[in-house]
Amino acid sequence: MSVPTTARLDRLHTLAQVAASGRPVAMNALYMTPEGVLAVASPPRPSKLNFVVDGLMFHASIAPAPIAPAPIAPAPIALANKDDGSGDPGSVGQIWAEVGMIPFTAQSPHTRRTLINLLRSIQSMGLPRARFVVEGQHKILLFCECRTEQPMNADDLIYEIVLLVQEARPFLRLLAEYL
Repeated sequence: MSVPTTARLDRLHTLAQVAASGRPVAMNALYMTPEGVLAVASPPRPSKLNFVVDGLMFHASIAPAPIAPAPIAPAPIALANKDDGSGDPGSVGQIWAEVGMIPFTAQSPHTRRTLINLLRSIQSMGLPRARFVVEGQHKILLFCECRTEQPMNADDLIYEIVLLVQEARPFLRLLAEYL
């Protein structure tokens, strides 16, 4: 099945508009349609990424930020000037890794107590990005969520990953002694 020439020209026009606006193309914004034509998703579609740092498997995802409901009271003038007129929603990036498991008391009461005290101490430090969360099955997760006003590109994601890993690395090494 051949794609009509007009459809191809429309897609090229869309790509040219993105290039002319000077905005970076966000991750997963370009895709191939079932007809075989290159297209731009606006807003960009969600993206997922997996990588390993210091032997720990990390996962990252980027999704368009949900559109906030309109405020009841009028917004202050300073907030109204933030809109750049592009109409692009922001992005929400999440980075997480499964660090390990907290043992049950019957398995190792000393290790359990030590890990819980370490996690409480880390939490009390108020780290700007890294959050250590314990799930219901005693799974320890390292979690970070970042929001941007523009669609997130690859540079933004790598920047957030580097900051998270650098911030969490000393605590991961400390926890690794007991996991």
